[in-house]
Amino acid sequence: MEFYCSATHNTTLRVGTLGPKDTSSEQTLHYLVTQWRAEKISVIIHLFDTFTELKQSLLDEEIDLALVPHAYEKINDFYMEPSFQLGFIFIYPTPVYGLAKRKNVELVSDDCTLVTHPAPLPLLPYLLPDYLDQNNIKVELVNSTSAAAIQVKQGLADLAITNENALRDNDLEFISQYGEIEMSWSLFHKKKNSIAQEDSLF
Repeated sequence: MEFYCSATHNTTLRVGTLGPKDTSSEQTLHYLVTQWRAEKISVIIHLFDTFTELKQSLLDEEIDLALVPHAYEKINDFYMEPSFQLGFIFIYPTPVYGLAKRKNVELVSDDCTLVTHPAPLPLLPYLLPDYLDQNNIKVELVNSTSAAAIQVKQGLADLAITNENALRDNDLEFISQYGEIEMSWSLFHKKKNSIAQEDSLF
């Protein structure tokens, strides 16, 4: 489908997605930024702690576009929002995903805490090495793969399902890798005349 958004007629786009730095969403947004800048459109990037905050920012017109991966378990909240319009769908791969730990730190196999965003959690059985028993691992959910890497760096968790960008910036190492994920993405913008303000949806 062809991308259209009235905001692209402006010289500057305010675009938001999930942060913090080094999320798969941020990497994909930087890919889009290179496309827009080739069209002489400047971009201001806004990173949010949660997709809920991203949605609210678009509702409040603090940003022009919201980038959401289809792996987000509540992406229907964006599709079903009457004042939003789908601007574009495309495919762009994530960075390499894997299971990460701190360097030079030995894991205690019967007492591990693992942090992950909910979306890549199904990768866990494929990432666990034989010497780690999933039944002995405490899993805690966080808002992003980048946040997971930060918690391991800070010593708040032993393992993280994260991506190679967050791994590198937080000085971690992979004990196993899954690879890239072919992800589809949606860009949403606010309708000019929101049907939410009309008397009826139909």
